[in-house]
Amino acid sequence: MTRQVLIAIGTALLTVGGSGIIVTLVWLTANKVRGTLPYIFDAHAESLLLLLPALLLTIAIAGAVFMASGLAAPHKDTRTVRNLHPHTRFHA
Repeated sequence: MTRQVLIAIGTALLTVGGSGIIVTLVWLTANKVRGTLPYIFDAHAESLLLLLPALLLTIAIAGAVFMASGLAAPHKDTRTVRNLHPHTRFHA
């Protein structure tokens, strides 16, 4: 994979994971405080609801890994020997 693809995938995953964590935690806190979820005291339902932030955190970490590997990848060398020497018609 090229460097730009890794960075793009990492950015997308990190954005989805990070914003999802924030939205999920705000939603869970608001529902717990307001008491609009009567089934939240059920142990099985509560564990499933708390699994969502953990899943989004995993997605954010995977995005950070993709970005880090993309940034650590070596640059593609765009200057070849052919590009370094001007064409013979430009010589004096």
